[in-house]
Amino acid sequence: MQGFRRYVIRRLMLLVFVIWCILTIMFGLFQLLPGDPTSIFIDSNFSPDMIERQKDLWGLNDPIWLQYLRYIRNMALFDFGQSFFQIAPVSEIMADKVKNTALMIVPALVISIVLGTIIGAIAGWRRGSKFEQSTVATSLFLHSAPSFFVGILVLMVFSYQLRWLPPGGMVSLGGPDGFWEMIVARDYWVHLILPGLVLVSREITGPILLLRSSMLEVKGSDFLDILRAKGLPERQIVTHATRNALLPLVTYIAVMTGLLFQGQVLLEIIFAWPGIGRELVQALNDLDYPVAQAALYVMALVTLALNFIADLLYGVIDPRVTYE
Repeated sequence: MQGFRRYVIRRLMLLVFVIWCILTIMFGLFQLLPGDPTSIFIDSNFSPDMIERQKDLWGLNDPIWLQYLRYIRNMALFDFGQSFFQIAPVSEIMADKVKNTALMIVPALVISIVLGTIIGAIAGWRRGSKFEQSTVATSLFLHSAPSFFVGILVLMVFSYQLRWLPPGGMVSLGGPDGFWEMIVARDYWVHLILPGLVLVSREITGPILLLRSSMLEVKGSDFLDILRAKGLPERQIVTHATRNALLPLVTYIAVMTGLLFQGQVLLEIIFAWPGIGRELVQALNDLDYPVAQAALYVMALVTLALNFIADLLYGVIDPRVTYE
């Protein structure tokens, strides 16, 4: 128990250091970005004195080190300030956009993990079969296909050519606004089909290939021979083998979720999904620095938190893992 506590403390200290590095890099990058965000509010009618007073009010004339310390403090307290364009607290904007992104990726993740685990386990158990060969070939093909290309393709076919599904958005104009009202509405699920299909077509390949490889290693284990000697049916033996093969998937799921949370930017643009990725691109185009900084910060935190949780869960699931 002492070893586990020391491990958690070390990981938390490392986590804080990584977050500080990310914030420092972000501060430097936004300092180097071209353009002046004050030009959004300042027009030709402003005198030089008025412009300077406005910059003093925003703290832009303060020394860089003071701006940096204020920035670190605000980020640590999740005080993102006000959006330049939307005239609303950035924290409220982020909460809404993160929810929308989760509504797109969580169903796709669940389907990818469940189906990918089943298909990968069967493919690994039936090594050399036509099922395994076709599964591996299809998975490699789907994994190598760019998601933005697949997104544009399905949008052209199912939305613009066949007109079976809506081209974008979360709900139709005038649709439900509340979270639970949206979840139970058919309109939301219809809009989710195309982006969800693109996400599943790519994300399902990871669990399939990983479970297949892990299943091939477990398949030759001695405990399976013992189970066969006890007379267990083949289905139960496959179930026991799959449980042991699932261990590498725990870490992969956390990494996959974090990368997917960051990497859905293009799909949100293609399908006009009002998530955090689309908001980040819009904020950068508009020089809305508070929103852009908050979006990048939230993406980094989600990725780091999921990796931290995966490290802890791996030790809980696999008793062979020690922290000494």
